Amino acid sequence: MRELGVEKTAFDDGEAGAVSHEVAVQMARGARYQSDSDVAISITGIAGPGGATADKEVGRVHVAVVTEDYFLVRRMDYGGNDRLDNKRSFAAFALRLTLEALDRVVESEERESETFDGQTEGSEIDTSELDPSDEEWEGSMSWQATKKTVVEEISEVDLASLTDWDD
Repeated sequence: MRELGVEKTAFDDGEAGAVSHEVAVQMARGARYQSDSDVAISITGIAGPGGATADKEVGRVHVAVVTEDYFLVRRMDYGGNDRLDNKRSFAAFALRLTLEALDRVVESEERESETFDGQTEGSEIDTSELDPSDEEWEGSMSWQATKKTVVEEISEVDLASLTDWDD
């Protein structure tokens, strides 16, 4: 939450939790913003042997890729493999998803340049309206330079003014 700006509400929204599309996309968006990179990948999953719940078994992973203003998040279930196999599967899945996302961005840019003669419009998607049980989320995000991470907000707090020095 502190490093990537993942909102606390992403962890407790209904069935979402830490292993979810919502957390994955916020992690990737925060990583891209913090690193000023062109592409960011996030992985959140249950590699095992523990950590499973009634709704989420060992081997579940959510991977998000954010590039430009495009995001792609997908869930995959690898089953009850051992921890190392799951981690390898998660990483390979993330790399495949990244290649797919980059291909989609290139295809989209080509279509937009043919259709709109270079004029594109960015639209904002509210991920809270997307179904957490879907295997895939896809869309575009608008970047807001005014949005602050938790660390930035905390650093602006004047602790001296909040302290009662008379006690």
